[in-house]
Amino acid sequence: MQTSEKMNVPVGTKALIMSKRYYGVLSKRLENLDVERYFSILYFLADNDGCTQQHICNNLAIDKTAMVKVIDYLIKAGYIDRNVNPDDRREHFIVLTRKGLKHTEEIVDAFKSLDDKIFSEVTKTEKEIFIKVLCRLTSSLELLPANDLFFNYKKTEKKKKKKTNVAKL
Repeated sequence: MQTSEKMNVPVGTKALIMSKRYYGVLSKRLENLDVERYFSILYFLADNDGCTQQHICNNLAIDKTAMVKVIDYLIKAGYIDRNVNPDDRREHFIVLTRKGLKHTEEIVDAFKSLDDKIFSEVTKTEKEIFIKVLCRLTSSLELLPANDLFFNYKKTEKKKKKKTNVAKL
């Protein structure tokens, strides 16, 4: 298999490959937690506990509709609570529960450990440059016209299963 460094593919494809591998390793490490693939939201809440749903959406580039489903899932799993802002009932504050606080420490440690591992062969200067360039590229993309994309992996899985079942008939 060719490494993505030598593959002639767009930078977005390289970023997607890295992201899939990164979250695959992270998911394996945290498979004991019932948080699906929502580690980043809990990681974000570790430093932003009590922020609004909109603040999470804005910072993690998550669609509002998708965020409602994620928040509902994490509430049902017991990791967070949603509190209505008494000054503006349209706004909700997201707070970690006791269970959320406990497991968020594990999630933060897993992210930090994985980051340490993937940057172990990289100098401190190279890491700083990588982060700066990544942030600049992201900022450049924010200035370009785009459509909001939402990937619903559960629907994709169901469609595949359905097609497979139809093919067996």
